[in-house]
Amino acid sequence: MINKPHIVNFMNGMVLTLVSLFSYFSNPARPFTALIGAVVGIGLISLTSYIIKGNRTVAHILVGVTFLFAITTGIMGFKSSKNAELDELTRSRRMIVFAIMSGSCLGSTGYYIMGFIDRKKRMKLEESQNL
Repeated sequence: MINKPHIVNFMNGMVLTLVSLFSYFSNPARPFTALIGAVVGIGLISLTSYIIKGNRTVAHILVGVTFLFAITTGIMGFKSSKNAELDELTRSRRMIVFAIMSGSCLGSTGYYIMGFIDRKKRMKLEESQNL
């Protein structure tokens, strides 16, 4: 496995930002809540340098935030699909936007966790070889 969590974090932040901006500009009402994904995405991108430096605390915080945002956007997408007050185009757009955000965050979270497990296995292997 290629261990590049900073690239995954940056790409996830870009996806969140771009999809959020699409959602904002494709809605004539321009709701500020559509920019929440962009704020989270820019926050993730701004913390990428700490991952490169190996700051484990920031890495763990990013995993938590990414996973919570995946769950939140997944729930919002599900609720959008059941909202009878929305017209079909708005409902479809919201479901797609939330599905992309949730999928990107879940994929990133999975990658981070696989990296943590891989790193732990390598540390145990090195430790057993040093004995």
